[in-house]
Amino acid sequence: MNEIEKSGVIQEDIHGGRMIAIAQHVIALLCLISTAVIVAWLWKYSAYGLDFTDDSFYLIWMENPYLYKFSTTQFGFIYHWLYILLDGDIASLRRFNILTTLFLAWWFAYFFLSWLAPEAQTRRLSLYAATAGLATSALILFDSWLPTPNYNGLALHALFITGIGVVLADRSHHLRSVIGWLLIGLGGWLAFMAKPSTAFALAIALFIYLLGSKKISLRLLLLSICTAVALLLISALFIDGSVDAFARRIQLGIKYGQHLNGNNTIMQILRIDNFRFRVKDQLIAAAIAAIGLAGIWGIITGKPRGAFLAIAISICLLSLIAALASGAIHGTIGLGEFQGLSIFGVMLIAAVASFRFGGRGTLKKISSAQWSMAALFISMPYVYALGTNRNYWVNGSWAGIFILLAFVTLLGPIARARRSWAFALPLALCTQAVAAVLLQTGLEQPPRQPQPLRLNDTITEVGPRRSPLVLSSGFASYITDSVRIAQESGFPPGTPVIDLSGHSPGILFALGAKSIGQPWTLGGWPGTFEYAKASLDQVSCDEVAAAWLLLEPNGPNSISTELISALGPNFSAGYQKVGDWQTAKGAAGFDRRGGQEFYKPTNPDAGREACRALRTGSAE
Repeated sequence: MNEIEKSGVIQEDIHGGRMIAIAQHVIALLCLISTAVIVAWLWKYSAYGLDFTDDSFYLIWMENPYLYKFSTTQFGFIYHWLYILLDGDIASLRRFNILTTLFLAWWFAYFFLSWLAPEAQTRRLSLYAATAGLATSALILFDSWLPTPNYNGLALHALFITGIGVVLADRSHHLRSVIGWLLIGLGGWLAFMAKPSTAFALAIALFIYLLGSKKISLRLLLLSICTAVALLLISALFIDGSVDAFARRIQLGIKYGQHLNGNNTIMQILRIDNFRFRVKDQLIAAAIAAIGLAGIWGIITGKPRGAFLAIAISICLLSLIAALASGAIHGTIGLGEFQGLSIFGVMLIAAVASFRFGGRGTLKKISSAQWSMAALFISMPYVYALGTNRNYWVNGSWAGIFILLAFVTLLGPIARARRSWAFALPLALCTQAVAAVLLQTGLEQPPRQPQPLRLNDTITEVGPRRSPLVLSSGFASYITDSVRIAQESGFPPGTPVIDLSGHSPGILFALGAKSIGQPWTLGGWPGTFEYAKASLDQVSCDEVAAAWLLLEPNGPNSISTELISALGPNFSAGYQKVGDWQTAKGAAGFDRRGGQEFYKPTNPDAGREACRALRTGSAE
C-alpha cells in the first residue's frame, strides 16, 4: 500500500471515529430527552383521575393513620408527614411518588453499572443516559395508573435502597462500604413497613446472597441488622407508644385479614403462579430485540453507516415516545393482564448482544460476585410480589428492572473492553419505549374509571384539603352532588362515617369524613361482614354511635345494615335518611349507576349505651 492509500485509510478511520463519537453523544442526548418527555407526561397526568377505591384508600390512610388500631402495612405512617407537608395536594403527592421512583431506580442503575464496569465511568454522559433509560422501566409500576403513594410503591423503593446498599457493601470498613450496609438496614426496615412478607423474603434472599458471594462480615452485618431493628423500634414508639402495642397491631392485622383472605397456608403464599405469553407477545418481544440489536450493532461496528443507523433507530424510538406523550396516539397495544412481561424483549437484547458482540469466552469474564448479584436480582420480583392476592407474575413485573439489570450483567465484559456504556444506549431507548407503551395503557384504560384520562375536562376540588383534580364529568357530578347534599343535611367535616356501600372510600374522603374502623370498609368478599365488625369493634362506642351511615341498597358490594345492630345501635329506629344521590358510571369499576343513601343518627346516646351493653355482655 503506497503512502497516498495509507493516508486515505487513516483519514477514513479518523472520520469514522469522529462519526461514532458524535453518534454516541447524539444518542445519549436523545435518551435523556426521552426520559424528560416521559417524566413531563406523567407530571401532567398526575392531576388527572381518581379511583374511588384503592386510590382513595391510600389517601385516607395517609391523612390520619393513627385512627386505626390494626394493620399489616404501615405505609400510611411513612407518608403521613409528606401528606401534611404537601397540604394534602393529591397531584403533588403523586408527582413526589413518580419522581422518587425514577430517581431511586436511576441511582440504583448508576451504582450497579459503575460497579459492573468501573473502566466505563470516564464516559459520564453515556453512563448517565444509559442508566436514566434503564430506570424508566421502574415507572411500569404506574401502568395501572395508581400513582398515589402506597404500599406497593414503598416496597419497590425499599428494594431499590437495598439494591444500592448491596452494590456498595463489601467486607471492608471503608465509608462507602459502611454506607452500603446502613442502606441495607434502611431498605429492610422500609420493606417491613410496606409489606412484612416482602421484608421476610428479602432477609432470606440477602442472607443466601451474602453467604454465596463471600461478602459477609459479621460486624457489618450486625450494623445492618441493628439499623433495621432500631428504626423498627422507633417506629413502634411513634406509632403505638410501645413495642407490645405495635406487635399487637400487626398480629390483629394478620388475624382479621384472614376473614377476607381465608387461612392461607405457607404453600399458598410460596406459590408459583401461571402466566400467558401469547404468540403476539412473543412477536412484540422479538421486534423489540431486533430493533435494539440493530442499534447496538450500529454503534459497535464503528462505521459511519452504522452510526447513521443507530441515530435513525434512536430518533424513531424517541418519536414513538413523544407521540404517545403528546396524545397523537390514542390506542393501546392490547397486551392484556401480563403486559409487564413485554420487558423480556429488552432482556433478550442484552442476552443476544452479549454472545453476538462479546466474543468467545464472554461468560468467563463475568466474576462470581457479579453472577451472585445477578442471581439476587432475579429473585427480587418474587420477593416483591410475595404475599399479594394478585398473580405473582403481574405484580412482580413492577419490579422487572431487577431482572433487566441482571441481564445487563452479561454486557459488563463489553463495557469494560470498550471503556464505555455508549453501545448500550439503544437498549436503554428500547426500555423507554416499552415503558411508554405500558404507561399509555394505564392512561387510556385507567382501572375503575370511565374513560381515558385525556378526555377528563372537569376540575373538581376533592377532599378536606380541597385538592384540585381533573375528572370526568360523571365523577365530578358524583362528588359535587354528595358533598352538596351532605352539607345541606348539616354534616360537619371530621364526623365519623361507616361506609356500608363496600366500595366508596373516595366519597368519604371527598366529604371530609372520618372513616372509622378501617380506611376502606371493604365489601364483596366472603368474610366482609366479619372483617367489618372486627374493625369497628376496635372503635369506641362514642364514635360508633355518632357515626353517620353511607348505604347503597342492592349494591354489588353492599354490607348488610345488620352490621349496625351487631355493633349495638338499632338501625331502623336510630337513624334518619337525610339525602341520596346517584353513583357515577365506572365508579369502583361498575358500569351500572347505583343509588346511595346518607343517614344520620337520631339518638346517639341510646346507640352508645346499646354498644356498651353489648360489649360488656360479650366480655362477660
